[in-house]
Amino acid sequence: GEHGFFTVKNDEDELFYTRAGNFRFDKEGALVDPNGFVLQGWAVDREAVQEAERGGGMTEVPITGPITDIQLDSLEIDGLATSSVTVVTNLDSQTKIGALDATDPYFTQFKSYEYDSSNPTATPVSNSDFSSTINVYDAQGQAHTLTVYYNKVAGASGEEYWEYTVVTDPAEDGRSATASGAKAGVVMIGTITFDSYGVMENMTAFTLDSNASDPSDLSSWVPAAFDNNGTPTFSIQYLASNGSTVQDAQTISFDMGLSTTAGAWSSNMPSSASGVGTSAANIAGLDISSTENGYYSTTNYNASSYTQTISQDGYATGWLTSVSVDSEGVLSGDFTNGRTVELFVISLANFINPTDLHREGNNLFSATPASGEAEMGRANQGVFDSISGNTLETSNVDMASEMVAMITSQRAFQANSKVITTADAMMQKALELKR
Repeated sequence: GEHGFFTVKNDEDELFYTRAGNFRFDKEGALVDPNGFVLQGWAVDREAVQEAERGGGMTEVPITGPITDIQLDSLEIDGLATSSVTVVTNLDSQTKIGALDATDPYFTQFKSYEYDSSNPTATPVSNSDFSSTINVYDAQGQAHTLTVYYNKVAGASGEEYWEYTVVTDPAEDGRSATASGAKAGVVMIGTITFDSYGVMENMTAFTLDSNASDPSDLSSWVPAAFDNNGTPTFSIQYLASNGSTVQDAQTISFDMGLSTTAGAWSSNMPSSASGVGTSAANIAGLDISSTENGYYSTTNYNASSYTQTISQDGYATGWLTSVSVDSEGVLSGDFTNGRTVELFVISLANFINPTDLHREGNNLFSATPASGEAEMGRANQGVFDSISGNTLETSNVDMASEMVAMITSQRAFQANSKVITTADAMMQKALELKR
C-alpha cells in the first residue's frame, strides 16, 4: 500500500495530510500547497553536515529540532572559511639545481623571498622551479589566492630533496609580525623528501611562531601543529574587506598527500627551521613507520612538473538559484557559489488506518479517532515510501475535480453541438417553405 502523507499546516496551526505533491514557494519563502498551507519538515543540521563532510561523508542528512514550517528565511548562504587545502603535484626529477643559500640551502627560496609593498604586483619569489595556485576563503567569504612554490635543493644517493613555500596575498596578510614586511604572505615553509622511486616519503613543515618579532629569521619558524588527520596546519589572519580591520585567525591544514598517524614530528625534527642547516638528516621530519601516503600524493617522476589534484573546503557567499527534492525527501538549494546545500528534510505521516482519515476536499485529509494519530518519519525509512519527482514543480492532480471538469466540458460540447443541429434543422425548414 501507499505509506506516507505530506503534512501541511494552515494559519490556525491545524494539521492536514495530503498525497498531492504540488508545492511552490510563496513570496514569504514558505513552501505551500495550492491552499496556501505550509509543508512541514525538519531543518537540516548544517554544522553536523560540515563535520561529516570533513570526516569523509555521511549516510543520511542529519536533522535538528522539532518538525517545523519549511520556509527559507534567507535566499543566500554565508561563505565558509577554508579549513583544509590539498595541493598534490608531480615535481620533475630532471630539474636542475640552481644557486643555493650557503648556510641554509634547504630554505634558499624562503631566504630570497622579498615582498615589496611599494611594488605589490611584483612576484616575491625569484627562484621557483614550479608553482601551483588555489583560491581560499576567509570568514567573510572573500577569496584569497594561496600559491605553493617549489624549488629543488638536493639530490644524493637516490633521494631527492625539494623545498616549498606556501604564500598567500601579501597585501591581505594582517598578521602583526609579517604585515607589509619583506616576508608578508608567507604562511608555511618546509621540505619534501622523495625516495628513489619518486614517491614522497618524508617532509617538514614550519610556521611562524606566534611570539616571533622577526619573521625573516629562520629561528622564528617552528614545527607546524597537526590536525586530527595528521596533516600539518598553518594559521593566517586576513585583513577584512575594508582593508584595515584584521579578522580572527583561521587555521588551515595543508595536505600534500603525506600524513602521520603519530600526530607528532619525529625526534629528528629540529626545534626551528634554523636548526636544519646543511644536513639532510635534519629534514627527516616524520617517523617513516607512522607515515601514510594518500590516494594522491606529491611525486617526483621523470615527467614535466604539473598539478595532479587541488581542492579546498571553503566557499564564497552565494544566492539561491534553484531548489530540488530527492527521493529521501531532502530539499536542497543550488547557490551561485556552486554549492548545493541541504536545507530541510520533508516529514511524512503514516496512520494505522489511513482509510479512516476524514476527507476535507482539495486533496486534504485530517486525522480522526478511527485513523489514529500521525506517526512521523522520513522517506525511504521503515514503512515510508520514497518521494517521487525530482523538482517541486511535479504535481499530482485531484482526480475527482479533473473528472468533474472533463464531464462539464463534455456536456458543454454536447450542448454546443445541439445548438448547431437545431440551427441546421431550422435552415432545412426555411428551404422547404421557399419551395
